[in-house]
Amino acid sequence: MKKDISPELYNYNKFPGPAFARVGDKVVSENIELDLLLDHKGAFDQTAFGQRFSQIMLKFDYIVGDWGNEQLRLKGFYKDDKPVASDLKIGRLDDYLLEFCNFGCAYFVLGNENPQDLPAEPEDKPRRRRNRSRNNRKPQENRNGNKQGKQASHNQKQQKQERQKRQDKKKVNREIQEAKRGFVIRQKQR
Repeated sequence: MKKDISPELYNYNKFPGPAFARVGDKVVSENIELDLLLDHKGAFDQTAFGQRFSQIMLKFDYIVGDWGNEQLRLKGFYKDDKPVASDLKIGRLDDYLLEFCNFGCAYFVLGNENPQDLPAEPEDKPRRRRNRSRNNRKPQENRNGNKQGKQASHNQKQQKQERQKRQDKKKVNREIQEAKRGFVIRQKQR
Protein backbone atom coordinates (compact mmCIF):
# COMPACT_ATOMS: atom_id res chain seq x y z
CA MET A 1 0.00 0.00 0.00
CA LYS A 2 1.34 3.39 -0.98
CA LYS A 3 2.17 5.71 1.88
CA ASP A 4 0.68 9.18 1.47
CA ILE A 5 3.08 12.01 2.24
CA SER A 6 2.00 15.61 1.99
CA PRO A 7 4.04 17.71 -0.50
CA GLU A 8 5.12 20.10 2.25
CA LEU A 9 7.20 17.30 3.78
CA TYR A 10 9.20 16.77 0.57
CA ASN A 11 12.58 18.40 0.59
CA TYR A 12 15.02 17.21 -2.02
CA ASN A 13 17.87 19.55 -1.19
CA LYS A 14 20.38 18.61 1.45
CA PHE A 15 20.61 22.29 2.35
CA PRO A 16 17.18 23.88 1.73
CA GLY A 17 17.23 27.16 -0.14
CA PRO A 18 15.18 30.32 0.28
CA ALA A 19 11.39 30.44 0.37
CA PHE A 20 9.88 31.81 -2.85
CA ALA A 21 6.72 33.87 -3.32
CA ARG A 22 4.89 34.63 -6.55
CA VAL A 23 3.94 38.26 -7.07
CA GLY A 24 2.20 38.63 -10.44
CA ASP A 25 4.72 37.51 -13.05
CA LYS A 26 7.65 37.74 -10.63
CA VAL A 27 9.05 35.01 -8.41
CA VAL A 28 10.87 36.62 -5.50
CA SER A 29 12.91 35.55 -2.53
CA GLU A 30 15.28 37.29 -0.11
CA ASN A 31 17.81 38.44 -2.72
CA ILE A 32 16.60 36.59 -5.84
CA GLU A 33 14.18 37.96 -8.41
CA LEU A 34 13.06 35.86 -11.38
CA ASP A 35 10.52 36.59 -14.13
CA LEU A 36 7.84 33.99 -14.91
CA LEU A 37 7.96 34.01 -18.72
CA LEU A 38 5.82 30.96 -19.48
CA ASP A 39 3.52 28.88 -17.29
CA HIS A 40 2.22 26.03 -19.45
CA LYS A 41 -0.75 24.24 -17.86
CA GLY A 42 -0.27 26.10 -14.56
CA ALA A 43 2.95 24.21 -13.83
CA PHE A 44 4.60 26.69 -11.46
CA ASP A 45 4.28 25.71 -7.81
CA GLN A 46 6.30 27.90 -5.47
CA THR A 47 6.53 25.24 -2.73
CA ALA A 48 7.87 22.55 -5.06
CA PHE A 49 10.16 25.07 -6.76
CA GLY A 50 11.61 26.12 -3.40
CA GLN A 51 12.23 22.48 -2.51
CA ARG A 52 14.06 21.73 -5.76
CA PHE A 53 15.88 25.04 -6.17
CA SER A 54 19.64 25.18 -5.72
CA GLN A 55 21.98 28.20 -5.81
CA ILE A 56 23.74 26.70 -8.82
CA MET A 57 20.64 27.49 -10.91
CA LEU A 58 21.41 31.21 -10.59
CA LYS A 59 24.24 30.95 -13.11
CA PHE A 60 21.74 30.31 -15.93
CA ASP A 61 19.77 32.94 -17.87
CA TYR A 62 16.66 30.75 -17.89
CA ILE A 63 15.36 28.07 -15.55
CA VAL A 64 12.94 25.51 -16.97
CA GLY A 65 10.88 23.31 -14.70
CA ASP A 66 8.91 20.33 -15.97
CA TRP A 67 6.65 17.86 -14.20
CA GLY A 68 6.91 14.11 -14.64
CA ASN A 69 5.56 11.41 -12.32
CA GLU A 70 4.45 14.10 -9.90
CA GLN A 71 8.02 15.34 -9.48
CA LEU A 72 9.50 18.65 -10.57
CA ARG A 73 12.73 18.68 -12.54
CA LEU A 74 14.74 21.87 -13.08
CA LYS A 75 17.12 22.54 -15.96
CA GLY A 76 19.12 25.67 -16.75
CA PHE A 77 19.57 27.30 -20.15
CA TYR A 78 21.69 30.18 -21.43
CA LYS A 79 20.86 32.93 -23.93
CA ASP A 80 21.46 32.05 -27.57
CA ASP A 81 24.31 34.55 -27.97
CA LYS A 82 26.54 32.98 -25.26
CA PRO A 83 29.42 30.73 -26.33
CA VAL A 84 28.22 27.47 -24.75
CA ALA A 85 27.17 24.06 -26.05
CA SER A 86 24.15 24.32 -28.33
CA ASP A 87 22.01 22.01 -26.19
CA LEU A 88 22.31 24.48 -23.31
CA LYS A 89 20.87 27.41 -25.30
CA ILE A 90 17.25 28.49 -24.84
CA GLY A 91 16.68 28.15 -28.58
CA ARG A 92 16.79 24.38 -28.07
CA LEU A 93 13.98 24.41 -25.49
CA ASP A 94 11.49 22.74 -27.86
CA ASP A 95 13.97 19.92 -28.53
CA TYR A 96 14.51 19.46 -24.79
CA LEU A 97 10.76 19.29 -24.14
CA LEU A 98 10.25 16.73 -26.93
CA GLU A 99 13.23 14.52 -26.15
CA PHE A 100 13.61 14.57 -22.38
CA CYS A 101 10.19 15.44 -20.96
CA ASN A 102 6.97 13.47 -20.77
CA PHE A 103 4.66 14.07 -23.71
CA GLY A 104 2.33 16.99 -23.00
CA CYS A 105 3.82 17.65 -19.57
CA ALA A 106 3.24 20.85 -17.66
CA TYR A 107 6.28 23.15 -17.63
CA PHE A 108 7.33 26.69 -16.85
CA VAL A 109 10.15 29.02 -17.87
CA LEU A 110 11.72 31.55 -15.50
CA GLY A 111 14.00 34.33 -16.73
CA ASN A 112 16.99 35.41 -14.69
CA GLU A 113 17.86 39.03 -15.50
CA ASN A 114 21.22 39.03 -13.73
CA PRO A 115 22.86 35.59 -13.70
CA GLN A 116 25.59 35.18 -11.12
CA ASP A 117 29.01 33.72 -11.69
CA LEU A 118 29.61 31.19 -8.96
CA PRO A 119 33.07 30.98 -7.40
CA ALA A 120 35.04 28.15 -8.95
CA GLU A 121 35.94 25.33 -6.62
CA PRO A 122 39.56 24.21 -6.75
CA GLU A 123 39.83 20.85 -8.46
CA ASP A 124 41.94 18.08 -7.06
CA LYS A 125 44.43 17.25 -9.75
CA PRO A 126 45.54 13.64 -9.79
CA ARG A 127 49.21 13.08 -9.33
CA ARG A 128 51.08 12.47 -12.52
CA ARG A 129 53.20 9.41 -12.56
CA ARG A 130 56.56 9.77 -14.12
CA ASN A 131 56.69 7.67 -17.19
CA ARG A 132 60.26 6.91 -18.08
CA SER A 133 61.01 5.10 -21.23
CA ARG A 134 63.06 1.99 -20.69
CA ASN A 135 64.66 2.33 -24.09
CA ASN A 136 66.57 5.46 -23.09
CA ARG A 137 68.55 3.86 -20.29
CA LYS A 138 72.30 3.83 -20.59
CA PRO A 139 73.93 0.41 -20.78
CA GLN A 140 75.42 -0.65 -17.49
CA GLU A 141 79.06 -1.52 -17.05
CA ASN A 142 80.15 -4.81 -15.52
CA ARG A 143 83.10 -5.26 -13.16
CA ASN A 144 85.65 -5.47 -15.98
CA GLY A 145 84.53 -2.12 -17.36
CA ASN A 146 82.88 -3.70 -20.42
CA LYS A 147 79.51 -2.40 -21.38
CA GLN A 148 76.63 -4.82 -21.30
CA GLY A 149 74.84 -3.01 -24.11
CA LYS A 150 75.40 -5.80 -26.63
CA GLN A 151 73.84 -8.41 -24.38
CA ALA A 152 70.90 -6.09 -23.54
CA SER A 153 70.28 -5.45 -27.22
CA HIS A 154 70.53 -9.21 -27.90
CA ASN A 155 67.90 -9.85 -25.18
CA GLN A 156 65.66 -7.19 -26.71
CA LYS A 157 65.97 -8.84 -30.12
CA GLN A 158 65.01 -12.22 -28.63
CA GLN A 159 61.99 -10.71 -26.89
CA LYS A 160 60.93 -9.01 -30.10
CA GLN A 161 61.24 -12.28 -32.03
CA GLU A 162 59.17 -14.13 -29.40
CA ARG A 163 56.51 -11.43 -29.54
CA GLN A 164 56.40 -11.69 -33.33
CA LYS A 165 56.03 -15.50 -33.11
CA ARG A 166 53.09 -15.16 -30.68
CA GLN A 167 51.40 -12.63 -32.97
CA ASP A 168 51.88 -14.92 -35.99
CA LYS A 169 50.44 -17.85 -34.03
CA LYS A 170 47.38 -15.80 -33.04
CA LYS A 171 46.89 -14.71 -36.64
CA VAL A 172 46.98 -18.33 -37.88
CA ASN A 173 44.52 -19.42 -35.18
CA ARG A 174 42.16 -16.59 -36.16
CA GLU A 175 42.32 -17.63 -39.81
CA ILE A 176 41.54 -21.24 -38.88
CA GLN A 177 38.56 -20.15 -36.80
CA GLU A 178 37.28 -17.98 -39.67
CA ALA A 179 37.59 -20.90 -42.08
CA LYS A 180 35.69 -23.21 -39.68
CA ARG A 181 32.83 -20.73 -39.42
CA GLY A 182 32.33 -20.73 -43.18
CA PHE A 183 32.36 -24.52 -43.47
CA VAL A 184 28.94 -26.20 -43.22
CA ILE A 185 28.20 -29.94 -43.34
CA ARG A 186 24.95 -30.75 -45.10
CA GLN A 187 23.18 -34.06 -45.03
CA LYS A 188 22.48 -35.87 -48.21
CA GLN A 189 18.90 -35.42 -49.39
CA ARG A 190 16.95 -38.59 -50.15
